[in-house]
Amino acid sequence: MSLDNLTIANRYSKALFELAVEKDQTEAFLAELKQLRQVFVDNPQLAEVLSGSLLSVDRKQATLSTLTDHASEYIKNFIQMLYDYGRMSNLVAIIDAFEQRYDENHKIVHAEVTSAVKLSDEQANAIAAAFAKRVGADQVKLTRKVDTAIIGGVIVRSNNQTFDGSVALQLTNLRRALINN
Repeated sequence: MSLDNLTIANRYSKALFELAVEKDQTEAFLAELKQLRQVFVDNPQLAEVLSGSLLSVDRKQATLSTLTDHASEYIKNFIQMLYDYGRMSNLVAIIDAFEQRYDENHKIVHAEVTSAVKLSDEQANAIAAAFAKRVGADQVKLTRKVDTAIIGGVIVRSNNQTFDGSVALQLTNLRRALINN
């Protein structure tokens, strides 16, 4: 029975994260994994080449050695295991799931803030601090977006939740209230 990508990512990331916690190296593992993920994102055919039959086993092993040249022993072993079990195509999803576990463990929330004008760093930091307090996070990593259609205020989206404090929404609500009365 073939497992789907999400199931594989969750299983492998859980095992790797538990090892990272046990060895008190979660930050180090995450840093190495992010670098590795970037290599695979920048070279989308790499996983297929390592999984396919175009290269000899020796060439694949040489490529793996190059990839893990500066990696810790744990990450080297992890990558080798993924290769041995034919899971190289799942690597990016596994790293994404590892990062999600890291963020949950460290109470880090990712959010997108949309404003009508570009926010200053000070404004973005104030929004991040207020949002962190609201959702019980220790840290909020904001992605900023400008959309003049919201007129003013901000919209914050995170984890399938939207906190809309835009002037456009307030005008829409006012319009509805006037029409219903």
